[in-house]
Amino acid sequence: MIKIILVPLDGTESSVEVLYTALVVAERFDAHIKAVHVSEQSGEPFMFSGLSASYRKEYVEMSNQAVAALADTVRGQFNAFIAAGGVKKTARPSAASGVTASLHVYEGDAESVLVRESRLVDVVAMMRPRKNKIGGAGVGDLHESLMLNSGRPMLIVPPAPEWQAHKVDHAAIGWNDSVEASRALSMTLPWLVQMKKVSVLVSKKREAGVEDVIGYLKRHGCKADHHVIGGAGSNVGKKMLSSCQEIGAEFLVVGGFSHTRTRQRLFGGVTSYLLSNTNIITVMAH
Repeated sequence: MIKIILVPLDGTESSVEVLYTALVVAERFDAHIKAVHVSEQSGEPFMFSGLSASYRKEYVEMSNQAVAALADTVRGQFNAFIAAGGVKKTARPSAASGVTASLHVYEGDAESVLVRESRLVDVVAMMRPRKNKIGGAGVGDLHESLMLNSGRPMLIVPPAPEWQAHKVDHAAIGWNDSVEASRALSMTLPWLVQMKKVSVLVSKKREAGVEDVIGYLKRHGCKADHHVIGGAGSNVGKKMLSSCQEIGAEFLVVGGFSHTRTRQRLFGGVTSYLLSNTNIITVMAH
C-alpha cells in the first residue's frame, strides 16, 4: 500500500503544486504526506579568500539569512496547503486515520538528506525537472540520484498548466522485459488495482510475450489490455507519450535506467526523455 509520500519542497510554486498531486494520491490510500525542506548552509566561496575578513563574514551572514528566509517561505506554503486542502497536520507519520501531513526542515546537503529520508516512505513525488537550469545541480540530477539510491519509485509531476492535480483512472505500463520494468510494475500495483483500465505498452517485437504480463495483472485484479507502440523513429519515450495520448492514459509506469546512467547521458534514452518531457503523471523505478 501507499501510506507515506515524500514531497521535497524548495520554496518554489512548482514544488507546492506537487503537494496537491500528492494529496490526490493520499486520498486514494488514506496516506500521510511527508514534506521535507533542506536548508543548505552557505560556506565562504574560495574566490573570496583574498577579501577582507569583515566582507567575508558579511557575505556568510547574508547567505544564512537568505537560507532562513527560504525556510520560512516553505513553512508558509505548507501551512497554506494544509488550510486549503483540509489536511490534518501532524508532527510525523503515524497510525492516525485520514489524510495527514507533516513538514520537516533539515540542514545539510539536499541530496544526502533526501536519500536518507526516502528510505522509509512508499513513493517520492517531485516536479518534472526544469529545463535550462543555470547553476546548482544539472537538470534531473537530484531526481536521478533519488531514483538510483532510494529504492523507492519516483512520481514525476508535470508543471502547470500542462497538469492539474486530479484523480486518474487509466494507467499505462511501458514493458520491455527488464528488471526495472518488473520492479516498477510491482511497486505500482496498489495504484494499478484501483484503475478502471491498465494498458501494457509494448513494441512489436515484444508483443508475443505480452499475454503473460496481462495475465499477471489480471491475477492481481487489474482490468488489463495491451497496446503496440507504433510510429516511425527510435525515440521510445516520445512514442510512449504519444500512445498514452492516443488511448487516453494519464498515468505512465516505466522502469528507470534500464541502460546505464552514463549511456543515457551520452546517447539519450527513455528515462532521460521522460524526465524532461513527460506531460502526464509518470512513475519510475530503478
